[in-house]
Amino acid sequence: MIIVLVNPPFTLSECFRGFARVGSIQQPLGLAYVAAVLEEAGYNVKIIDSPVLGLSLQETVETVIRMRPDVVGITATTPTFNRAISLAESLKKVADIPLVIGGPHSTTLPDETLALSCFDIAIIGEGEYTMLELLKCLQKGTSLYEVKGIAFKERGQIVKTPPRAYIDDLDALPFPARHLLPPLKYYHPTPSAYRSLPQATMITSRGCPYQCTFCDRSVFGNKYRARSPKNVVEEVEELVYEYRAKEVRFWDDTFNINRKRVLEICREMRMRRLDISWTCLCRANLVDEEMLREMAKAGCWQVEYGIESGNEELLKKIGKGITLQQIKGAVEKTKAAGMKARGFFMLGLPGETEQTLRQTIIFARSLKLDAAVFHITIPFPGTDLYLSAVSSGELRTDLNYQYYLMFGSDEVPYIPKGLTKEVLLKYRSIAYKSFYLRLSYMLEQLASARSLKDLFRYLLGFITLARIE
Repeated sequence: MIIVLVNPPFTLSECFRGFARVGSIQQPLGLAYVAAVLEEAGYNVKIIDSPVLGLSLQETVETVIRMRPDVVGITATTPTFNRAISLAESLKKVADIPLVIGGPHSTTLPDETLALSCFDIAIIGEGEYTMLELLKCLQKGTSLYEVKGIAFKERGQIVKTPPRAYIDDLDALPFPARHLLPPLKYYHPTPSAYRSLPQATMITSRGCPYQCTFCDRSVFGNKYRARSPKNVVEEVEELVYEYRAKEVRFWDDTFNINRKRVLEICREMRMRRLDISWTCLCRANLVDEEMLREMAKAGCWQVEYGIESGNEELLKKIGKGITLQQIKGAVEKTKAAGMKARGFFMLGLPGETEQTLRQTIIFARSLKLDAAVFHITIPFPGTDLYLSAVSSGELRTDLNYQYYLMFGSDEVPYIPKGLTKEVLLKYRSIAYKSFYLRLSYMLEQLASARSLKDLFRYLLGFITLARIE
């Protein structure tokens, strides 16, 4: 069987709008993991990463058809779901091929997804072994009821099979099939998220035990599962020697949940003398001086923190489980260890007011962060925030999923009571400009540039932010 896995086409301007010049485009690791498991089982697998190849909808369809697939798999997040629909509808017009959709959106809303005639089967949850079993069933012509973790249509009705257990032994998974993707040099992060190119991304754990109301845990769940330090560093080694990566960005929801594991990963990297820099996302209340020192020694140059708000009450409302003092301490310790600190903030949280918006901006400026990202809050399907926003009537029903963008969109799906779309957009602009366009900040960042390339990306970022409305 020939299996074609597709990342549907979208452009940086569609995804990032006013932030397109500093937008990020990264390897679709979900597809690459599925492909690796299928290849290991003997299937002929191909991946079409339309966004990085710059393929239009029609070009993507033509590329799929030329490959003569027996099954097509499409991935979609909520913002790209409409693009997945367009692709599936176009494929259905020219070929009778089973179309399987996976990813966070179909996992969360399988009934809504399969109500559309263009999709045949939806994968719910982790897709690697589910897709493998599904293909075996399709190949043998046996009942789809045998496959756990899917939804499909039968006699006009949507059928959901029992959920699949989470993959406990992540070391058993092969490394992502990056050889099926375009070379790393075609991918790029946002300017504040890298030091050296090409940068690769990795996932070393799955599942998050924390209960933030805005976070979608539908695919990986709450159960924390982690790869062994040796297995993690072996993939880093592959990235360095086989794919010529100069930097790795660990995309775990929270890299530092297990302190002992973090220290072992750092020591393993140092023992193997890997010449690579890296970044990760950590929880502020779980870092300490020793951990940060070891991370820096192992090549970590920047730590990212989900800070969300400068108001203590709002942090409690969203179940963040950290305090402003812990955040401040984490940033100070990170800087003291010789690394940069990058913070993520959310504007328009439940209960937000103009006063709390101002508090968040002031807090962000006070932290001496090297970079800050200010998202307007989006209640993604599958989150507690989505359910409460629907219940309260604060979720706009006149917008489709293409507006569920955390960057640059001029539309706002979720507006807390007492605020307006215009107020939220205004404060996002104020937040970026007041943080980045401070003379002292600009001079400090320009002075830290290690090359003309560094200087150029800093200037590009400043120019882009200065133009935000």
